[in-house]
Amino acid sequence: MPYSAREARRQENRQAYAKRKVIVVPEPSEVVQALSSMEIGEDSLFQHLYYSAPPELELSGTTLTNTDFEIMMGHPPYPSHIISLASFESDWLKILAVFHGYATRTFVSEQAKWIEEAAVHDRASLSSKLTKAYWILMKEWEQFGVDVREHGHPDHLPTEFIAFQNRLWTSRRLMWLADDLKHLAEGTEAFFEASQARLSHFM
Repeated sequence: MPYSAREARRQENRQAYAKRKVIVVPEPSEVVQALSSMEIGEDSLFQHLYYSAPPELELSGTTLTNTDFEIMMGHPPYPSHIISLASFESDWLKILAVFHGYATRTFVSEQAKWIEEAAVHDRASLSSKLTKAYWILMKEWEQFGVDVREHGHPDHLPTEFIAFQNRLWTSRRLMWLADDLKHLAEGTEAFFEASQARLSHFM
């Protein structure tokens, strides 16, 4: 059999496998589901900061930049000028609104990337990538739980607050990834439609 014919047959076999492959949809725990449904700041008095976060957030004792919020989306320790801020509690709702605005824009970029991936990868490859992303994120979720418990002391209140908000956001992302896999199991077109609908909610 000529080389080109063999390659064509292999491609056909790969496509057939991709169509037959059973996609296992992970079931987020009850804790993940509960946390994902909690309000995380879009409806606060400072919702304008959520929807159009400024490049810098001016507070009474410091100025927070996009770099600060990028760091805050990770695990402790957080920058000292944030967790030692005397006005942290009184400024918390402002910080929270910008934090979740930044997290939302990060998620939108991530979702757009998955849509691009879906356009160039077969269903089996995409499901493998999404499943891997889910379990990596699950480890992050578990670590944020540890972060919250380890800093559950009045002296560590800012760190606990930030870590807990990260756990809320990670819960939402886990639910969305599980939803993506559920729709992908129905077909690539169902995945596209659900992903685009979710994106339009944030645009």
